[in-house]
Amino acid sequence: MRLRIRPTSISGAIVFTVTVVLAGCVPGGKPAEEPSFDPTTLQKEVIAKLSGFEEIKPGLKLPNRAALENKQAARAYLEEVWKGLGLEVHKHDYSPEGENLYAIVKARKPSGETIIVGAHYDTVRNTPGANDNATGVALVTAAAAEFSRKRPQTRDILFVLFDEEERGLRGSRAFAQKLVADLVKIHSVHTVDQMGWDKDGDRTVELEIPYEGAVELYGQAAKTMPTPIPLLVTKEMGSDHTAFRRLGFPAVGVTEEYRNGDTTPHIHRPGDAYETIQFDYLASTTRLVVKVLRLLTE
Repeated sequence: MRLRIRPTSISGAIVFTVTVVLAGCVPGGKPAEEPSFDPTTLQKEVIAKLSGFEEIKPGLKLPNRAALENKQAARAYLEEVWKGLGLEVHKHDYSPEGENLYAIVKARKPSGETIIVGAHYDTVRNTPGANDNATGVALVTAAAAEFSRKRPQTRDILFVLFDEEERGLRGSRAFAQKLVADLVKIHSVHTVDQMGWDKDGDRTVELEIPYEGAVELYGQAAKTMPTPIPLLVTKEMGSDHTAFRRLGFPAVGVTEEYRNGDTTPHIHRPGDAYETIQFDYLASTTRLVVKVLRLLTE
C-alpha cells in the first residue's frame, strides 16, 4: 500500500487526498481478502421499499420520507427488517415528530466501549431519497446483519437510524445527547450519508473530518479489499457526524465523492430514485465499513 496525501482547495474547503494504491495483494505478497458476504439482495430490498420503487406495505409506495405518516411507515418497515435479523430494536422518541431507531450487538468479551454506526432515514419533501439516504440505511442494515450473524469480539456495536437529519441534524443531535446522559463509553462514531453514486467507477470513498487514527484505520481495511478503494479526506460538516463531534466524540462521516465532483446530481430532487443507485459500489463500501468494524472489535 502507498499513501499519497496532498492538500487541494475545493469550493473554499481544504481537501486532503489520500489515495490507497493496491495491486490485488497486500504487502508480503498475500492475496487480498475476498468478500465474506454479499449484501446486495438485502440492500436492493431496503432501498426499493424506502424509495417508493416497491410498496412498503400493501397499497403504499413512499413518495418521500419527510411527511410524518411516511416516516412512520418507513420506521415500521425497518423495525420489522431489523427484528428479522435477530436484533432487539429500541425507539428513541426525542420529540413529538422525531424518532430514532437503534439496536445493540453485544461483544463476546465486552471491553466496556461502544462503537456507533449510523445513517439518517428521513428525506426532504421533494424526493424519494434513494441515494440520500436510503443507501446509508441499507449499508447500516447490512452491517448489522453481518454482526448479528458473527458477533464482535471486544466492543459492542450500536447501530442507529436517525430522524430529521434534513432538519438540522435533529435526530443525531438528540441521540448524541442521550449517549452523554446515559454515560455510554464511546470508542468512535461512524456515520454514512449518500453511498450509491460512482459514475467514474473508481470506488472512491470520502472520509469527512476523520478523528485521529481513522484514515489509517480505513486505509488498513481498504488494502484487504479485492478491488482498490481510494480514500479522500474532506472538511465537510453537513451530516450527522457533526452532531457527535460537537460533544467531543471521535467521529467520521463516510460518503461518496460529495466534495470531489462524483456525487449524485439528483440530490433533494425527484430523480433521486432506485434506478440511479450503483449497487456494486454500495456493496464495495459496505464491505469496507464492515472490515473497519472487524478491526475495531477484534
